[in-house]
Amino acid sequence: MTRVAFATCAELLVLDPDDELLARALRALGVEVVPLAWSDGHADWSSFDLVLVRSPWDYHLRRDAFVHWAARVQRETRLLNSAATIAWNTDKTYLRTLAEQGVPTVPTTWVERTDGAGAAAGAGAAPGDAAAGGAGALPSPDLAALLAARGWDGDEAIVKPSIGLGSSGLLRVAPGDPGGDGQRHLAELAEDGIAMVQPFVPSLPVAGELSLVFFERELSHVVRKRPAAGEFRVQPNFGAVTTAEEAGEREREVAMQALACVAADELLYARVDLVAGPADEVWLMELELVEPTLYFEAVPGSAERFARLVAAAAGA
Repeated sequence: MTRVAFATCAELLVLDPDDELLARALRALGVEVVPLAWSDGHADWSSFDLVLVRSPWDYHLRRDAFVHWAARVQRETRLLNSAATIAWNTDKTYLRTLAEQGVPTVPTTWVERTDGAGAAAGAGAAPGDAAAGGAGALPSPDLAALLAARGWDGDEAIVKPSIGLGSSGLLRVAPGDPGGDGQRHLAELAEDGIAMVQPFVPSLPVAGELSLVFFERELSHVVRKRPAAGEFRVQPNFGAVTTAEEAGEREREVAMQALACVAADELLYARVDLVAGPADEVWLMELELVEPTLYFEAVPGSAERFARLVAAAAGA
């Protein structure tokens, strides 16, 4: 019997409802599905025909270990998506690469420390370069200066780490308060790694995010993730509601443009998260290639469609 491991985390050995739909569809095809924590030191990954990365939702706490795990598993059996894709996509600096290649992303200033000195880079600039608007090198990460340099000082801002999952480590900063909690949060993040500073996207609380789900680079389905009243975060644990929707021509164009920048020969699944910018602009929020929820629950038939591709990839 063909065997597929769902790589998950120790807290999710009982699959979440979305992945259970996929597991059920695979079992109907005669494929054995076994959920295993990626961090399980006793797991024999070589005993599976395919390791499918599904819900390792603690990887951001040990990202280097997770990347090493992926490389090891790929030496032992088939891993999808690939170890190289995992290494690239688990650090949000990939968004800087996409912006440099012309993909319209949420405007971002990247902040990091080098030998104790802060540096900032606008989207499209290399680490350590001056930020767009002239922020330049700073003796320490100065949020007020960064926001002023980008013309964002009168607006709300978002400060978050480049390695994070969902909304982990994200702080929404009110206008006029960059020197308070926002400044402290930025300094802490920059001390540990790379921080991201973005303008708050006003459309989020109302329209949320549009997610385009691709299987083998072909569009499968589209969903709208709307936050709960008074919220802006679109994850289910914050009360967001997901419904099936259609994507417009420009949204499809941006999604395909982002995917075209991914060098992987094989990309079994991808989720492209888009938000509405000013003047009807379409911005890429995230390109999720590692452990995205694929929203099978919202679109009947999508789990079965993906299961057939997974089974084929496993050699069933």
